[in-house]
Amino acid sequence: MKTKLVLFTIVCLLLGLTTSVSAQNNVLTAEQADIMNAAIRQMDRDSRRQDRMSSLLSGNEMSLGVLGLFHQNDFREELGVSPEQWQRIGEGLRNVDEVIENNPNYQSLQNEEDALRMSFREAVMSNATPNVLEEIQKNRLDLRAKMWNLQSEKRASIFEENLSPNQMRRIQEYYISTMSERSIVFPRMFEALDLSGDQRKQFDEIQKEMMPEFEKHVEKMVEYDVTLHEIINDGLMAELRTLPDDEARRRFTSDRRIRILAEMQPEMYEILESGREVADALKIKMFDVLTDEQWARMIDLVDNPPDYVVALLKKWREERAANAPAGGWVPGPGSWHPGDPIPGAYRIERETRSRFPRGEN
Repeated sequence: MKTKLVLFTIVCLLLGLTTSVSAQNNVLTAEQADIMNAAIRQMDRDSRRQDRMSSLLSGNEMSLGVLGLFHQNDFREELGVSPEQWQRIGEGLRNVDEVIENNPNYQSLQNEEDALRMSFREAVMSNATPNVLEEIQKNRLDLRAKMWNLQSEKRASIFEENLSPNQMRRIQEYYISTMSERSIVFPRMFEALDLSGDQRKQFDEIQKEMMPEFEKHVEKMVEYDVTLHEIINDGLMAELRTLPDDEARRRFTSDRRIRILAEMQPEMYEILESGREVADALKIKMFDVLTDEQWARMIDLVDNPPDYVVALLKKWREERAANAPAGGWVPGPGSWHPGDPIPGAYRIERETRSRFPRGEN
C-alpha cells in the first residue's frame, strides 16, 4: 500500500513539475511579445489590402453596395422589388453569418487558419527564423482570402437568388448612372451593356494589366484606414473611463471620430485623387472595348439618368456641401471632385471616332 502511495506521490510531483514548466514555456519574452504584436498588426494590414482588392475586382460587393438604398421604399419600387423579395433578402442577410459558419468548406478553412495561428505562436516561442514565420503568415493570409471570398460570394448570392435578371441589370445601370460619384469603378457594372464573351475576356486582361496600379491605390487606402484607426483609438479608453455613462461615452467617441475625419480630409482627398487617376485609366481601356451601340447606351445612362438617380445625386451633393467643415481645409482647383464620370478629352475623341469611322482598306 505504501509503495502505491509513494508512486502516486511521485507521479503527482512529476505532473506538477511538467505543468509548471509548460506554463513557464507558454510565457512570451518581451522580444517575442513584440514579434507577436507586430505580426498581428501586419496581418490586419495585409487582410485589409487583400479584402479591398477583392472588393474592387470581383464585383461580389456590387449588390451589398446598394443595401442601404434597399431600405428605402422608393428605391425598391424603382427596381420593381416586391415586399416578398425584400423580406427574403432581409432574412437571408440576417442569417448569412450562421450559414457561412456552418458551411463545411468554411469550417475547414477556419480550422486550418486557427491551427496556423497557434503554430505561429509556437514558432515565435521556439525562436524560429524569420523565413519560417513569414511562410506561416503567408499561408494564413491565403486561407483568410478563401474565407473572405466564401463570405462575399454568399452575401452576393442572396441578392442574385432573389432578384430577377432585369432587377440585377437595373442595379448595374444604377452604378453606371452614378459614376460621377465614384473615385473608382469595377468592371462588372458594365454587364448592363450586354458584353460579349470576347469583351469579358478583354476586361479580364485589362484588370490584370492594371493590377499594379490597383495595388498602389489600395495600399494608400489601407495606410489611411490604419492611421485613422490608430489616431482615433490612441488614448481613447483612458478618456472613456473618465466619463459618467454610456451616452456620454458614445457622444464623445462620435465627436472624436468626426473631428479626426475632418482633420484628415487632405489625406482622404489625396486618396480620392489617386483613385480617380486609376479609374480614368481603367475606364478608357474598358470604354475602348465597347461597341458604338454600347457606348451610346452608356452615355445615355450617364447624361440622362432615371429620375430617382437624379434625386439621389442632388441629395448626396447637398449633404456634402452641408457637411463641409466651416473654415476647414479646402481642396485646390485641381483636386478630385465628383462630376467627372467620363474623362472629357476621351469623350470628345470617342464621339468623333464614332461619327467618322475609319473606312476599310
